[in-house]
Amino acid sequence: MIRGRSMRDFILTALVFMAIAAPASAAGHAVGDQFVYTLKNVTQAPIPDNMPAYMRGQYESQRALANSMVTTLTLHVDALNPDGSAHATGTAEVTMPPGTSPMLVKTMASQPKDLTATIMADGAIVPKYEAPDVDPTTMATMSHAQQVAMANQSNANYAGGLVKGHVGDFNEFALGCSKRSSFKAGDAWRLVDGSTTWTFAVTGTDQVAGHNVVVVTMSTSSLTSNMTSKQNATGDYDPAQHIVVRFHEESQQTNSAMPGTTTNTEDIALQ
Repeated sequence: MIRGRSMRDFILTALVFMAIAAPASAAGHAVGDQFVYTLKNVTQAPIPDNMPAYMRGQYESQRALANSMVTTLTLHVDALNPDGSAHATGTAEVTMPPGTSPMLVKTMASQPKDLTATIMADGAIVPKYEAPDVDPTTMATMSHAQQVAMANQSNANYAGGLVKGHVGDFNEFALGCSKRSSFKAGDAWRLVDGSTTWTFAVTGTDQVAGHNVVVVTMSTSSLTSNMTSKQNATGDYDPAQHIVVRFHEESQQTNSAMPGTTTNTEDIALQ
């Protein structure tokens, strides 16, 4: 039989270990887990009336090509952190649309694909990325060693930067959903992150990609002296595993100094 002090020490020790393990367990991550997301962005921007016809054609074809690209992000969890986040390695590969020139396909295929990332306890994805510390315009005056260093940094950052460009508001959605301990239709709350206030609301439940999810909307808007901006998103969140299963966002920006409205659509889906 364990005496009082020993039993008390045993219970305290057990509680400490439970407290340490709780975040990783709550997040639903485990070493060996694999997450595959597709990332797709479509942007439409007004073309200035004074743009020459030949430039207009190039702009439209390049924009159509960019809007047809799909990035597949594959992450493998290889370590768990005490705060409930997970370290992952993986790849970000761009698929070009049919009809793309073979030379461009080959060029894109040669771009670096490997990356590392942190999958936060709330489901946010934070790829490793280091902002360039050298101005590319000064490359002509750099030594060979400096040019090699810049090229190496660019290669190491490529895949991480590609993913980072997609997941900004996806991560805000994950953070906002993680603030709730329960979900029911009609629930509404706000997330203030810096100068942005997001409004969330639960609209229902569903089952997506084998996950029981809650369907949540997220929106924000801002108005300055020359810019009007609106962002509206709908996503599916798995509250049991803390995973964003699907995310769709539409945003509009109108600049009083330029004609027309720029629209942007982001779609991210767990496969």
